[in-house]
Amino acid sequence: MSKSMKLSELTLNNLPSWPPAFRFAALVILIIAGLGLGYQFLLADQWKAYKRDVAKEQQLKIDYKLKYQTAVNLPIYREQLVQLNRNLETLLDMLPTDDETARLLDDITLVGTRSGLEFNRIEWLPAQPREFYTALPIRVELTGSYHQLGEFIGQIAGLHRIINVKDFSLSSNDLNDELALDITAETYRQQTLRAEQ
Repeated sequence: MSKSMKLSELTLNNLPSWPPAFRFAALVILIIAGLGLGYQFLLADQWKAYKRDVAKEQQLKIDYKLKYQTAVNLPIYREQLVQLNRNLETLLDMLPTDDETARLLDDITLVGTRSGLEFNRIEWLPAQPREFYTALPIRVELTGSYHQLGEFIGQIAGLHRIINVKDFSLSSNDLNDELALDITAETYRQQTLRAEQ
């Protein structure tokens, strides 16, 4: 074959007579095309599955570390749970029982009379159910001096049962030095079961 063969003369029929450089280039193109088709039809799905498995392995390692840390700290978590349950029991014991709610009004009245205050009204308002507890509002109207009212509020805060002063208004009487205090306070009754160990 002549060394000066033109590109237009190259056909697959005369492939053995192509110049060596062209034959080598055709062989390289054929190998690349074969590898590409082989990858596409044989390996592409397996490669995607491998990548998914590698990502899943990383996530499993992270999950394992988290679970390992939880397992290692389990005794500490159990101690904390016991302490939280003790604290919850203490708080639940501070909530008045049904028998104690009536006595709570007596305690508030006693605190007010010891402080030298005059009660105009003290009464339960309608109970207000909430998600985990029932609020039991108390309406208190009383009169006295500034210091007597301050002593009353301080002693209310010191009662063994939980009482939250929610709303109040303070007004003065122009005829004397007495102040009128109108309070809405709340105590609570639980609706949930006691904490379980």
